This record gives sequence, C-alpha cells and structure tokens, in this order.
Amino acid sequence: MCVLIFAGMMVYFYQWLSKYESKKNIPPISQLSVPAPRKKIPVAVKEKVSVKKDREIRQVSERIKIPVGLVIIKDISGKVINQLPVPVVGGGWVALPKRFCLGGAEWILKMGPDTEVGIVAGLYNDHDRVGLWHVQDYVTIEGPELYPWSAEQPTTWLSIRSAGSPEPLEISNPREQGYFMEAGLAADFDEIGVLIQNDRAVGWTFGDVVAGAFVWNGDEGSYLRPEIRVDDFYRITFANSREEEFTKALAMGEDYLELERLEAFANGFRFEPKLSAKETPVNLRKANVIKSMQALIAAALKAGSAREVANLFDAQILVEAGDIVLLMEVSRATAQSYGFEDGIELAENAVEQLAPIKEQDSILLAKFFSELYQNWLAALFNKGSLQGAWRAYRLGSRSLPDDLGIHLLGVQLALAENNWVEAEEMLAAKEYPASLRDKVQNLQNQISELKAQEGKIVINFTPGSRQIPVSAVLNRETNQNFIVDTGASMVTIPRSTAEYLGLAVDDRNPMRRVVTAGGVRYAPEVTLYSITIGGWEVNDVQALVLDIPDQPDLGLLGLNYLQNFRMDVDTERGTLLLEPR
Repeated sequence: MCVLIFAGMMVYFYQWLSKYESKKNIPPISQLSVPAPRKKIPVAVKEKVSVKKDREIRQVSERIKIPVGLVIIKDISGKVINQLPVPVVGGGWVALPKRFCLGGAEWILKMGPDTEVGIVAGLYNDHDRVGLWHVQDYVTIEGPELYPWSAEQPTTWLSIRSAGSPEPLEISNPREQGYFMEAGLAADFDEIGVLIQNDRAVGWTFGDVVAGAFVWNGDEGSYLRPEIRVDDFYRITFANSREEEFTKALAMGEDYLELERLEAFANGFRFEPKLSAKETPVNLRKANVIKSMQALIAAALKAGSAREVANLFDAQILVEAGDIVLLMEVSRATAQSYGFEDGIELAENAVEQLAPIKEQDSILLAKFFSELYQNWLAALFNKGSLQGAWRAYRLGSRSLPDDLGIHLLGVQLALAENNWVEAEEMLAAKEYPASLRDKVQNLQNQISELKAQEGKIVINFTPGSRQIPVSAVLNRETNQNFIVDTGASMVTIPRSTAEYLGLAVDDRNPMRRVVTAGGVRYAPEVTLYSITIGGWEVNDVQALVLDIPDQPDLGLLGLNYLQNFRMDVDTERGTLLLEPR
C-alpha cells in the first residue's frame, strides 16, 4: 500500500512539474530570499453586493470579499509614472498589464491610507501582455484563492468599483499566450474587475488600460512561486535602453543647464529602444522627446550657444531621431558655427540614411538645402572668392539641379567674370516663373551691357567714389596698383617698383618738374616696356619715379597712358570704360 501511495505521489509530482515547466519562457534570474514568517495585515474589502434573482450568483455574492489596493509604479528617479487600483487574490498576488509596469524601478501596493508593501517578484512570460506579481513574502493579504480558469465552469465578473452583484460572463475562443489566455469581451465589461468560478479568482479585466479578459492558465495559487524579480523585469524590459536614457533626461530639473539636458536627450538616441511604439509611455515617445529638445535648442540658440548645440549632434543621432525639423535646426547651427559646407554635409549625410521621406518633408528639405547653398555661394561671392563660389555652385546644382535660385546665382558668377557668353547660355537654359521676372530681366540687362563693352576695358569702382583704383601688369612681370588721374600728365610708379623692375634711376635720367600738394618736386623719368590692363597692352610708356605722400605703394595712371583710349565714366554705376583708339 505504501509503495502505491508513493508511486501515485510521484506521478502527480511529475505531471505538475511538466505543466509548470511548459509555461516558463523566462528562467529564474536570481534566487528569491527565503520568506520570513507571513504576517496578515488588515485591508479594506468589498462589501457584500446586492442579491440578484439568479441563485448561483446570489450565493457567490454573499461569500466573496475582494481586497482592493492601489499599485504605484515609480521610475528610477522616484517619480510616480503609473497608478492602478487592483484586486488582490491568493494571499498577495496581483495581475498587472505589462505596459503599465514598463519603466518602473519600484513597485508598491498601497492597502488603505497607512499600509504600503513592496511588490518584489512574480511570474512573467514574454508572450503575455499581463504578468502576475506578489507582494513581499512576510505579508499575506486575505482574498479569494487563485485557480486556473475552466471552460467547463460558469464564469462571473465582479467590478472592483461597482457595488453591484457579479454578472454572468461568457468566455469564448480564448487564445493561449503563456501564463494567461486572452479573450474578447462585450463593451459592458469596461472596468477593472475579477473573473470568478466557484468563489475563486480565475481572471481579470483592466478596463481601458488593456482591452479584453485575461484568464489564468497557470497552476493553483498555493503551488505558485515567483520566478522573476521586479528589478530583473526592469533590466530585461527597460534598463540600458533609449527609454531609460529619456527617463533620466526628463528627471533633470532646473539645477541642470539647458545644454546639459539637451545632451542627455541627444545621447539617448545612441541607445537602442526596447519598447514598441505602442508600449512606450507617452512622455517617452519620440515626438514628445523631440518637442522638449527643440525647446532647449531654441533657448540655447537665443543665448548664443550655436556652437555648443552643434557639438552635441552627429548624423547618427539625427537619423535615429528621424525628425526633419530637428535635423534642419542642428544643421543651421552647424553652418553658423563651422561654415555652410559643414552644415550641408551633416544634413546630407543624415538624409541619405533616413527611411523613405514623406512628400511634405521632401519639400521642406529642398527649401532648406536651397537656402544653405545660396547663402554659402553668396558669402563666398561677397568675399571676392569667385573660385570658391563656383565650387559651391557646382555642388548646389548637382544636389538640386532644378533649383532656379542656385542657377541664377551661377549666371551672376559668369557676369562677375565678364563672361557674357556663358551667362547668356545659362540664363537661356531654364524657364522662369513670373515671380522671378524682375531678377531675370536685370541679368539680361547686365548681359547686354557686357556685350556692348566687348573690346573695351571695364574698370569697376565704388559708385560715387572720387577715386578709381585699377590694377595693371608692368613689363609683363609685376602687378601694380594705380589711381586713375586725368589731372596727371604722366604715369608715376613708386621707387620700390622701379627697383624691382631693375630700372636704372640715376643722374643720367631726365628729371621732370612735378607740382604736388607738398610743393614743386623733380622726379626721374623712366621708360616702361609695357602696361597691361584688362588684356590690353600699351608699349613704351614714359613714367616718373615718384612716391605719393601717405600712399607710397600706389602709382598714378596719367594722361600719357589714358590718351590711347576713349574714356566713358559712369560714377553712379561705378564703371570706367576704356575703348582703344
């Protein structure tokens, strides 16, 4: 007889073990401590519900009392991120939706105004949307026993908020997910409540927190032992994730500088997310995080910290953020701090790695890149760096071949080099909207003027200026800056230039009388082999070696040179035309 009893116990044990192991997808991460002697605590319970006609329901309502507590979830900074009223069953078990617990570093069950106990461990399966968790081992909370749901038994549902009686509930087509089975419900059951069979808790509803019913698919409550600690759940689902970094950034208060908080948010994008978009808490969702970042960027730029903002970002962060407005703000800060080329390169590298871009965002990006390229080109043009401006034009037209603003700046560059042929060809290569009519007409007028100036030397100077500076090449060797002076009868060059050219200046040179602002002076006369301006060369030009007071490096371009040309001066436009005779 003893042998038979022992054999029967072993069979039952192995059946139970097989069933238990089949439900575990997450192994025990750490050994739970040996529980201290349990202590019962007084709790508030549901009063007896009203009696219905149905005898079975009336009997249940008279017997069942369900303790209700408030679960409080806190993040790593101690901030409360979620609160949920829950029924407590099986001596201290609470069912909690997974998404409700995500990001929680500390879980507390509050039973009444003065009693709080920690939730430390439980049962959780990767496939479950709900986990079953237990309070600290030294605490026992009386409530209905926990049993697996049976399709063969009638099921009732009792709301934790309502004072009514349990209501019959039909569970159809439950889907096994792990420790729980899920089933859809009618709209009438839209509150947090408990599913009951034979006075025992067999499932839960969570109202608008998680839709549907979740019936228990595990073992009887008396056999259950926690498998995973809360801190291990946190480590698996949240730690070292993008969401955790965002949590830390949001916890940074006014004691931190705006740039420090911005850096914390930006660095969060270097971590991989662990949560799906649906699971992610609202305050940690990308759109809300980026909104906070944009506010911090605006404040930093207003404070003149564009360089510091640029230093916090790279293409990887911008790609992970995936926000076009953020990308443009950071790229502008980079262009402002390190130059247009760096700002454009950062933006282009990020855009190349982004997923397919929405049409609306593509329009924004096209305008943004056009703005950067045109500003870059204009800055180089205004500095007189035509070679650099042409490079910016080529890069811009390659990136945005249909951009008319960049194209017209290319026409302007050709005109700046007096190349009316190329300017005319470029202008004719595109069609222009009415909004650009005036600009196109102005360029056409400039082209016509250059055509009329063909075969002439064009000297540009500051409109309204009384001095006309010009650069010439002497003896095909050296550049010399002159001032056009129609009041001077002869060309003058500085003594240093004469020495550089190896011109003999001694007693054998003819001396010419010169009247200057400082009085009458005598200057030696030399012969220059050539003076070349704008491609036109005049040979055998006599010049006086004379240093102009306060401008010893300048020469005067006098009438003995200018008489070789017909002159046309337009002081309003700042042009001098020299047409060879």
